[in-house]
Amino acid sequence: RNTNAAITLSFMICNAAISLKKQQTKALCDTYFKKKAELEVFLQKLAAGAFSSDIPFEFQADLRHIPFPAVPIDELLSLVYEKLSVTDRPLALVATLAAALTSLGDTIATRNSLIDRFRELSPQDPYASLPALYFGRPYGEGHVSTEYLDTITGLQNLTDDVIFFSQLLGKDLATHGEKVLTKFNSKFKGVTERIHTIELSPEKSAGLMPPDAQYSEWLSGFRKRE
Repeated sequence: RNTNAAITLSFMICNAAISLKKQQTKALCDTYFKKKAELEVFLQKLAAGAFSSDIPFEFQADLRHIPFPAVPIDELLSLVYEKLSVTDRPLALVATLAAALTSLGDTIATRNSLIDRFRELSPQDPYASLPALYFGRPYGEGHVSTEYLDTITGLQNLTDDVIFFSQLLGKDLATHGEKVLTKFNSKFKGVTERIHTIELSPEKSAGLMPPDAQYSEWLSGFRKRE
């Protein structure tokens, strides 16, 4: 029962991260990096003299705040650490997931703070150019700030991290639960408990699940043992 509860909490966290990606971060990050790539091409052509310097580069800055979803990570930590006899990868997964959630929350808070600063910028201030700060380009007398670029990169990566590690934790917990259930069935007759299974196929088909290959280095640290 504790394993089933932990699986449910893992799914809740995964579902919250998928919703965040679907409704907020995917479109925001995809549009940002697409526009940043267009800006790099524009500047290269400008430097090569392909067109005059009075032709503007147009973009629309996304200055919307992103909410950090409420997730039951404390309850999940308590269950895994105190109620379940798991070892190796599940323990590493729950710790990694907790760290990813903390970093994601910090990144969202940093971005929201930067958005507030961007809204207060004066167009007449040459040392606080919104396009330069937004895309991490030089401005003023040799100034460069990649803080916003870094937060968008972190937002994209950390959202994927939470999705990947929470769904993998759910799978590992299900495997653990089946082993526990097998032991119970061998000792007691008429056990009616079942281990929960979580299906995320619709999300995979929608392109919201990060590929396993993206985490091959992390996964390589946990070889399956007989």
